Amino acid sequence: MNLSNQGQKITKNYIELKQKHKEESISIVFGRLFCNLGEYDKSLKYFQQLFNDSNNEDRAWIEFNIGRVLSFKYQWNEARIYYDHAYNRMMNNKPSRIKDSAHVLNNIACIYANQGKYDQALDYHQRALEIREKFYPSKYIDIAQSLYNIGCILDQQEKYNDALDYYQGALKIQEKVYSSDHANIARSLSNIGIILYQQGKYEVALNYHKRVLKIREKIYSSGHIDISYSLNNIGIILRNQGKYVEALDCYQRTLKIEEKFYSPGHVDIAKSLANIGNILFDQGKYEEAFDYYQRALKIEERFYPSDHVYIAHSLNNIGICYENQSQRKMALDYYHHALAIYEKFLPVDHPRRQKTEHNIRRLTERKHSH
Repeated sequence: MNLSNQGQKITKNYIELKQKHKEESISIVFGRLFCNLGEYDKSLKYFQQLFNDSNNEDRAWIEFNIGRVLSFKYQWNEARIYYDHAYNRMMNNKPSRIKDSAHVLNNIACIYANQGKYDQALDYHQRALEIREKFYPSKYIDIAQSLYNIGCILDQQEKYNDALDYYQGALKIQEKVYSSDHANIARSLSNIGIILYQQGKYEVALNYHKRVLKIREKIYSSGHIDISYSLNNIGIILRNQGKYVEALDCYQRTLKIEEKFYSPGHVDIAKSLANIGNILFDQGKYEEAFDYYQRALKIEERFYPSDHVYIAHSLNNIGICYENQSQRKMALDYYHHALAIYEKFLPVDHPRRQKTEHNIRRLTERKHSH
């Protein structure tokens, strides 16, 4: 990016931030600007200094923004401490700053979501939505954000019909506020496409994702990570339709973009590695698939808590590869490890849990029959 483009980006970010966060001082908006440009360490240092030097500054917003930066750095436990400080400061104010507290509740919910604690995340997002609907007009964009976030949680919980309702509610507000090719509209359309896929409406879903890809390629002519999301979603549908070569191309393009924009250990890279592994497995290339699953697991174990369901998915995939290479003992070890995690987080009738239990029974019975 040349100096002129960098200057334009900074100016654009500053103007957007100032318009969106009118309740915050220029000093706080300036610190958020560092964060939004990916300068997390600079932003953190800035806010910590601002807190130490603050006289007239709003300490609750400073603590909130320190928490926000720490969240971007994946330091969720530390972020939660600052969010709690900010929330308590707001609620202990006379009068209580209930309206402002919705921002904190929203971000605490995001921490829970990143930790795979979806029930807690849903509770906090619903509390944030309730406040926003009480204090803001119906077209207010923060209401759309809460609706979208609740949709994401319901999506993760596989409550697809409910999730679709929330996504469509968010989109309805966004279409009144934004231009038709706005990034947030693309994001809502994308998630609606994902739900339609889950409902088995593959062609309709594919059309949604192609529409989103077109918007994103228009917005981000020089490339952007959001383009990788669309390619990934198209790849998922193509795989389901048995178009493995086309799907593999989408996944490889996704991975190439991610490797350009992310650090090597980013969790989205793990997801792409797993997706490529899935295609190779579908094609009967078990050893190649195994290598991709192992690479994915290595990243996930650094990023997620040791009992996160995504780790269980990778353990299960590796177990399947071992089984298809006639390594029954290794397969059983990985299945048992995956099941121990599934039993913590998935209901008894969940398909993934049932499938893993079935695989363990089948291999155990085969062992005793020999």
